[in-house]
Amino acid sequence: MFLVGVFLVGTIFFYLVGPSLVPLISPLWKTENAITRTIGGGFELLRSKQALVEENAILRERLISMELEISTISSAKEQEETLFRALGRTESSGGVLASVLVRPPQSLYDFLLVDAGSEDGVSLGAKVYMPEGPELGVVSEVFSNQARIKLGTSSGEKTGAVLERHGVPVVLEGVGAGNFRIRVPRETEVVVGDRILSATIEGNLLAIVGDITLQPTDSFKEVLAKSPWSIFSNRFVLIRP
Repeated sequence: MFLVGVFLVGTIFFYLVGPSLVPLISPLWKTENAITRTIGGGFELLRSKQALVEENAILRERLISMELEISTISSAKEQEETLFRALGRTESSGGVLASVLVRPPQSLYDFLLVDAGSEDGVSLGAKVYMPEGPELGVVSEVFSNQARIKLGTSSGEKTGAVLERHGVPVVLEGVGAGNFRIRVPRETEVVVGDRILSATIEGNLLAIVGDITLQPTDSFKEVLAKSPWSIFSNRFVLIRP
């Protein structure tokens, strides 16, 4: 009842004096509307500025990405040009740089045919490496302008090596398709990603551990390791005496 009474009194009061208050209140309404429009416009301006900031950030990220891509392309081009210059067969490169003519799967059993031979200083039994360093295999046949390379991953090929983690001597057995197999005692610590190096003083990278198999009753672990390069796509090799 109290609320109803308040409502009735307010209605009667506005009816009696409302018309005289309208001229006084109107400027306040106009001021309020103007303030509201100003504030609304300010918020709209802030939203527009924020949108521009976000758009600029996106454009900067795209620009950085494009710069990195251009840098990568330029670097790859420079490396390629360096390799082609090295194809002059100069001894300053520390060996003979040869281009791969035939590779698996065109050739079977993990063999390569390259475009350098005896006339370029290639000899039978010479070690073969990636230009970046990892050891690949040996020269198994030499012709005047070509040579045949037997990769360490060739089926049945055995290579003395060392597990880098603890310096454990192992024998890498080629199983084909760029893969090796080794067997180590079950207590020997070895994990996926471990590096396997050559047994020579240089300690060249030969393989990287890819998988480990151990049965509960086995006294040895069987480790599958992969060559650090793809025998299906490499374009150059370095042949050293």
